[in-house]
Amino acid sequence: MKSEIIGENIVSTEMGQPKTKWSEIPLSKELNTINLNIKIFDKFKKEFQGGTAVNIGNPHVVFFVPSIDNFDIKKIGPEIENHNLFPEKTNVTLAKVISKNLIKVNVWERGAGNTKACGTAACATAVAGKLNDLTDQKVDIEFATGKLVVKIDEKNSIHMKGPVSKINTINVKL
Repeated sequence: MKSEIIGENIVSTEMGQPKTKWSEIPLSKELNTINLNIKIFDKFKKEFQGGTAVNIGNPHVVFFVPSIDNFDIKKIGPEIENHNLFPEKTNVTLAKVISKNLIKVNVWERGAGNTKACGTAACATAVAGKLNDLTDQKVDIEFATGKLVVKIDEKNSIHMKGPVSKINTINVKL
């Protein structure tokens, strides 16, 4: 992983190549990682099947859904995070493709819960979009609080660019 400060509060990071084999995610059994065929239900009890698994240094499953607002991530997230298919648990992303260059997401981060932003989830979503032929090489991933730009280069390496903010300064005496 290599990061570079582009401008004031903008950072670009090369995340490396994604892992997409079932054993690299890892999954508990051999499956097609582009469509795991996991059933989820929206708020209206309508069934949806899918899920693309990707490892970006940590395991992710991305569901491309008609509307991220129709799903309760706080209910679905922990169920999928702890599913026996994911022996190391998994991050869960609900993704709505707006265009070949824009995806809106809602993310459940393993061990943390519903999150406002997650760089690896943005990268996993871009990879899953490309694997499913839903996006171009470069795509904006939009969270409720902002966007990250993710580009997959000719060597299949992921590049993420977006804003950073100073949260606090911490002094540690050793």
